[in-house]
This record gives sequence, structure tokens and C-alpha cells, in this order.
Amino acid sequence: MDRLQLFQTFMTSIDKGSLSGAAKVLNISQPAVSQQITLLESILQKELLFRTSRGVKPTEAGLVVYNNADNILSQVNKLHEELKNLDESLTGPLRITAPLAIGQSLVAPIVFELQSQYPELNISLKLSDQLADLVKDRIDLAVRVGSLGKSDALARKIGDLQLMLVATPDFLDRYGRPQRPEDLVNIPMIQYRDEKKVTKQIVRKDQQEYLAEVQSNYTFDNPDVILNALNRGIGYTKLPYLLIKEQLAEGKLERVLPSYTVPSKPIYLLYPSRQSLTRRAEVFIDRMLSTIINLDGIIPARGGKWRMDSDQTTEKLLDIV
Repeated sequence: MDRLQLFQTFMTSIDKGSLSGAAKVLNISQPAVSQQITLLESILQKELLFRTSRGVKPTEAGLVVYNNADNILSQVNKLHEELKNLDESLTGPLRITAPLAIGQSLVAPIVFELQSQYPELNISLKLSDQLADLVKDRIDLAVRVGSLGKSDALARKIGDLQLMLVATPDFLDRYGRPQRPEDLVNIPMIQYRDEKKVTKQIVRKDQQEYLAEVQSNYTFDNPDVILNALNRGIGYTKLPYLLIKEQLAEGKLERVLPSYTVPSKPIYLLYPSRQSLTRRAEVFIDRMLSTIINLDGIIPARGGKWRMDSDQTTEKLLDIV
């Protein structure tokens, strides 16, 4: 039997002046009240109540126990309240990790906004395409694009990242503008990362899917370097529309095979466990979900639910581009 419960039953009996009165308040039987008080007396080895036909009164030892139990229960309630406030407050640390490209264009602005609105938050944002161990690295939330990799974390799909094949107008003036998927093999492609050389590219048109050959001449592992190479006109590449929409609008970049599309990639939010989800993390999640609803370049997921994903391997994690 929980000793705190025994103290509570004893105090209620004193407050109500009878075991039957305590039983009504605690929603238990009178014999159960009597048994709990007897157990407490056995533990403390003191008689705590005078039992009379008119009710109960505390003994001298009972008064000492009553006063101390009141303090004990008050401290426990205070402890629970402080722990609740810790979870629900918007103060303290929030550790987030995200891939480089989407981290710069989507996650970082949300972090800046929350930090400005809640200055007592201590947000740490790590941008890396390397998969972090959420438990080992003490990460509260992870944003991932593509497959999930090997993970025991809870995952929720929140949207699909739209991708495009793009190049500078000058590059296309020099090499020519591909008209068909098979024309891609004639112009150099800038590849993101070097885990596996890209030799094929899926493109779609009118619900038809084509697997086009490509020549991957350059490989870089940083979105800024890819944009720099792109603007220098050394090749075309595939990037999130979210990252390049301004340059497309200004005419600095141009779509390659504009009548075709390339497959999008899913965006996930991960966190270690339901118990680890704090109020701080929930506020970030809500802000991210509300941001992508009207964000051009991401198709929001419908009715996404948290689920466990521990059956996938790290090798299945797709590059963001």
C-alpha cells in the first residue's frame, strides 16, 4: 500500500471526524478505511486514533503524524505541479536536428520565430545530413527527408517535399534544352552527395513514368556549394523547389524538362518516445505543421499519425535531392 495514500486516508478521517465520512470522500468502504489506518499504525508503531461511538479523534501521536503528513502531501503536490510546469512551460532546452537544405529553408526560420516569441527557450538546431541517434545525442525532435533509416523512434509523415530539375539559362543556352527524358544524358548533372553515383533519373508526365539515363559529372555534399556550382553554369541538378523558388521567379534559374516532374520525397518528424514529448516540442511541431499548410513547395500530409519505424535500415535513407 502506498504510504502517501495511507496518510491521505488518515488525514481525511481526522478532517471528517469519522471513518464513514472519510469513506464517502475517498469513495472506498468503511472497512477499507479502517484497514488502512490500522496498517499505518502498524508501520509507525503508534496508536493514531481514538475510536468512539461518535467518531474518531487523533491521539497525541496522531496529531504529530497529521501535521507532518499535511506537510508531506503539500510537498508532493508541489513536486507534481513543478514537474507538470516543467513539461508545459516554454522555458528550457529544445534540441532539434534536420538535413541541411530543408533545415536552412524551413526549420531555421521556425526556430528564429519561436526564439523571438519565447526568449526563455534554449533552442539548439543541428543541421546535418548524417543521421543522429536521438537517444544517445539527446535529441528532442528530428526532421528527416526520404526514408527513416534504422530507428526505434516514433515517426510521423508531415508532408512531401517537391523537387525540380533546374539549371541556369546560360547553361541551357550552351548545352541546349532537353525536350525528352533521353536528352538528359547529353548534359552534365551535379549530384548531391557521393554515397552512390546516380546513373538514372525518374521523370513523370501524364501519369507515365520514364527512367532516364544521366551523366553525373560532379558531386557535392552541401546545398550552398551546389547552388554556387549551378550559378556558375557547370551543370544542372535536382533541388527542392522550396530552396530555389525565388531564383526561378527572378529568372536566374530555369526548369529542365519543364513539362515533366520528378518524384517528391516524404518529410518526417521523429521523437524518441511519447514520454519524451514536452510542451516545448509540441509547440514546435504545431508551428511546423501550420507553416507547411500554406507553404509552396511542400504538400502537407493528410491525417499523419505517429508510428514506430524500427524495421528499416540506414542504407535505405534517401538523399534530400
